Amino acid sequence: MNPWYLPPLAVARAGLGFLLAWLSLLVMPSVPGGFLGSGELWGQSTPWSVEGELGGSFFFGNRDQTNFSTRAEIERADSLFESSTEFRFLYGTQTNDEGITSVSARSWGAASQLDFRPEALWQPFVSGSIESSFERRIALRYDTGAGLQVSFRDPENSRNRIDFAMSILAERTYAREAVGDDDDEASLTRWSSNLRVRRALFGDRLYFDTNNSYRPVFDSFATFRLNSNNSLSFELTEVIALRFSVRTEYDSRAVERGADTNYDGRTEVSVVVRF
Repeated sequence: MNPWYLPPLAVARAGLGFLLAWLSLLVMPSVPGGFLGSGELWGQSTPWSVEGELGGSFFFGNRDQTNFSTRAEIERADSLFESSTEFRFLYGTQTNDEGITSVSARSWGAASQLDFRPEALWQPFVSGSIESSFERRIALRYDTGAGLQVSFRDPENSRNRIDFAMSILAERTYAREAVGDDDDEASLTRWSSNLRVRRALFGDRLYFDTNNSYRPVFDSFATFRLNSNNSLSFELTEVIALRFSVRTEYDSRAVERGADTNYDGRTEVSVVVRF
């Protein structure tokens, strides 16, 4: 049996527990003495924003496929700093016509960014991330960096904003399998450029979010990572939304690590809870 295979029920329970854990954080502010302060959550302005997402996709026929994903994001902003932290997990299986089930995707990651002077047009920032990916044959990858961001914001609606960032990243990758005798991928320095556009439409009932990044190696622009995350959310209530997402990733060194292809892409339909 594949050591990375998990029963679907166990995956569903883990995802539900993950989402409930974040929902518990949302309830805490309304309890006197909670870590976000006392008082009612809806009755006061708070610098905190928390979002939990649970989604998946299912295909059946000659090759049954199941993908399950969960994500949580925490943001905080005041006059001096703005921070965002994201946690994500993806698990997918596929069953061929002979009834053999195998893992098609298994990845997790966390990323954090701290912006200074968020009310200014130009904002210095520091960032860091860590990830693991079965499908791209990454046992562990982490990076840290610093850069400068220009941010355009709508003063009447904080959900409307455009951010463009440039930074330098120091990266370390541990492959699941050795990449030759001399693994020149282990430690790298990358340029990073990121463009994110967020827009609320039709009285905030629709919310569009596109986030695209290009990260070439410092002295080799042909060796790069490209990420594109695009989503459209429909607000069902003030707290719950339905989201359709298209996510793509390209890693020019994935095949060298033993992956089937350098490119990964998927579509998702998910339920989002936001406070």
